[in-house]
Amino acid sequence: MSDLYRLALALRSADDAALSILVHERSLSLAEFKDFFDLAQAVLTPKSQALLVSSLSNSEIGSLRSLLAEEKVSKEQVSFLASDLFVWSSKEPVVYDWLAERLKENPRTASLRVVTEALKAPDQESIDRDCGIHAFEAMQSITELIFSLDQHFVREVSKGSMGLPDVKRLSSHLGKSKEYVKAILELAKVSGVVAISDKRFHPTDLADSWIGADPKTRWQLLVNAWLAIVGASGAKELALQHSQDPSKSLNELVGSSFPLVNASAQSRIGRIPELADAIGLSVTGFAASWLPNVLAGKVVAATKSLEQRLPAQQERIIVQADLSIIAPGPLSSSIEIELRKFTDTENIGLATGYRISPLSLSCGLEEGLTEKQIRALLEKLSGSPLPQPVDYLISETATRFGRLKIKAGESGSVLTSTDELLATQILMDSKLKAYGLRKSENAIVSSLEPESLYHALRDNGYLAIRVDQNDKVIAPSAIHKNSSHAAMFQDQLTRLRKQDLEIADQAPESDVDRKIQLALASKSILLVEINANGKVMNFVLEPIGLANGRLRARDRKADIERTLPVSAITSIVIG
Repeated sequence: MSDLYRLALALRSADDAALSILVHERSLSLAEFKDFFDLAQAVLTPKSQALLVSSLSNSEIGSLRSLLAEEKVSKEQVSFLASDLFVWSSKEPVVYDWLAERLKENPRTASLRVVTEALKAPDQESIDRDCGIHAFEAMQSITELIFSLDQHFVREVSKGSMGLPDVKRLSSHLGKSKEYVKAILELAKVSGVVAISDKRFHPTDLADSWIGADPKTRWQLLVNAWLAIVGASGAKELALQHSQDPSKSLNELVGSSFPLVNASAQSRIGRIPELADAIGLSVTGFAASWLPNVLAGKVVAATKSLEQRLPAQQERIIVQADLSIIAPGPLSSSIEIELRKFTDTENIGLATGYRISPLSLSCGLEEGLTEKQIRALLEKLSGSPLPQPVDYLISETATRFGRLKIKAGESGSVLTSTDELLATQILMDSKLKAYGLRKSENAIVSSLEPESLYHALRDNGYLAIRVDQNDKVIAPSAIHKNSSHAAMFQDQLTRLRKQDLEIADQAPESDVDRKIQLALASKSILLVEINANGKVMNFVLEPIGLANGRLRARDRKADIERTLPVSAITSIVIG
């Protein structure tokens, strides 16, 4: 039976979690596929095969070789191989032909090791201290990413990737490298707080839970995302290697555990050390004392160890006359979420700098805060009256709030203003010419969608707000959060399963056509049974073409070409 057919069956029976990881790793979208045969074809592309091979651990390579040699393999290892799609199923542990060929190409892979210059590990106390800082910074960075995606229109430029200008902007804002930003984005996507829809990155409803969660809950979400990338078999292999030599760096552990890790630059296994460093599981590759618990799935126990290393939270800020705010230490989640509604961060770290601006205050008002609530929070946290410039800016912004309103129109957006001079200024602004704004009766119209126009105006300093048809303000954080990444994936998967069943349950002729097309695509043989005027005949055929209800194929046994009517086929199996 062909790899394509067997893989389609395996995908059909795979659980949702396994399919979610598969789709993420290979930057696939379930919306592109009609059924599991289409998905199987995508998984069997050379690029996808390379990604799969690069994730093979030593134990998996050994088990696969044992299966090929018809030797006994433990039930647990067979289960791992089946869940990672290296064998047909746990009940039929047959190695896929394409993988068997790859293993023949690399006869020495079972003994490969990555040799690197030995690094002297710091003392464990220093490692754990720095890991605590890394974990804190990762949680801050995810929070900043969520707020940034609320306030900026960030497009997907290729499959799952963020454009370089946006990466640079976030890199500058976080004070981190571009690679760090990409790592944080990866973790945010896998954990489900960020998703992509309509070619745009946006926070999901899980992001709201993140913002309101305590550091312990946030970190557990990141660790579980990391474990999902590592995989159950990978975690077990790394735990074994680490127990044998705790002095090894994570890079060395990955290199010795996964000998084919360098086979693909996009391998999920190749990103393990970098992502571990980002979330406080290691520092420059050297493991935190809680890494063994994480690899063993004891995330709660690991969290208790980490908590002692996180910076202590406090509830004090300093409000300055230059419109800046300084938090000398980390704020509690409840205070942070309220403050971030109407401020922008200038720099993040153990001491965080914020700034108030007309745009940031407008965001707070859009989120439902009142002028009085903003003042009260600042005065409470600072313990003193507000500086005059800050007090004036809050009053001025509240007065101007709502002068520019964007509403959905019949073919785009309608912008209305209570200030005629402001409306004229917008029409004459050369920076806005590209957006096709034009004057209409008592309004300005644009072909842009309301959300696009909203971001365009705010990026150019105009305090526009979005309203619905009832003139109710639409908060920026409410947009796109009506469904989470998990919910969107589940909807796509439900549709795929339904369509797959519909195709499988169609008339026999349609099913026969489908199998012939699959055999043609995968260059597989067909075991065909036909009924010709009451006479049953069986053939082993290599399909050549399908047209006008007739199958053209080469008969292997007779070594001749045959043309058979599809209507006469009573049974067909992909061999």
